[in-house]
Amino acid sequence: MELLLPGRFEDPGTAYAYQRIIFEEVAAGARPPTVSITPSTRHLGVTRRDTRRPGFDKAVQAAHEEGYPTLVRGAGGGATAAGPGTFGFSIIRSAEDARRGIGERYDEAAALVLGVFSRLGISGTQVGEVRDEFCPGDHSIRFGGFESGMKLVGIAQRLTRRATSVGGIVLVWGEEDLARVLSRVYAAMELPMRPGSVGSLRRAGSKAEVESVVAAFAKEVNLRYGAEPVPLDEQTLRKAKGRRAECLVLPSL
Repeated sequence: MELLLPGRFEDPGTAYAYQRIIFEEVAAGARPPTVSITPSTRHLGVTRRDTRRPGFDKAVQAAHEEGYPTLVRGAGGGATAAGPGTFGFSIIRSAEDARRGIGERYDEAAALVLGVFSRLGISGTQVGEVRDEFCPGDHSIRFGGFESGMKLVGIAQRLTRRATSVGGIVLVWGEEDLARVLSRVYAAMELPMRPGSVGSLRRAGSKAEVESVVAAFAKEVNLRYGAEPVPLDEQTLRKAKGRRAECLVLPSL
């Protein structure tokens, strides 16, 4: 298994295209199973289901007004937001290598996250949904209980006949901005979303910065999978830049 640590991309479209290209290369057998850990660039991430909801155009416009471009991701779930205080991770395998079920993949990603948090001395976290959270899911990583707890990590999957991916977004800091844009987006689509559900490691008492949490993830990945960092080749980076507009949703005029 390889570990990719490409750093923060200049724009979210390139970051989404990069993730799509890595998934396609693993699916085609051109790249081995890969773990990717990438600091976020400010954006709103939506699902294909979101694009069909009433009020979606208003949600895109609201995000645009907040400085968050909208991109459509391949994984399921609901709308998410990311910024300089967050990062994403994904575990990508070909279908032949990923013989486990959906629940097992969720458990794998959650165990990875909780292992990192333990390494960083962050206690009080557990797997479970919180009330009226953004991108609701049973395998969220939360701090506190269901009723008034906050979400620290959302986990989602992408499955095709040739490959699988499981991963999520880790909220380190900046939850106020994310809560503000998500509140506007969910209100536009007439979906419940409690601003207090948007958490962060900072709000949970950690002083760790994004870089140190990413480093802890990389160390945990190495211990669990024996994955060593490999450089992102220039050809893949050029492809990502060339495909940066594929997932972008422009606001209606």
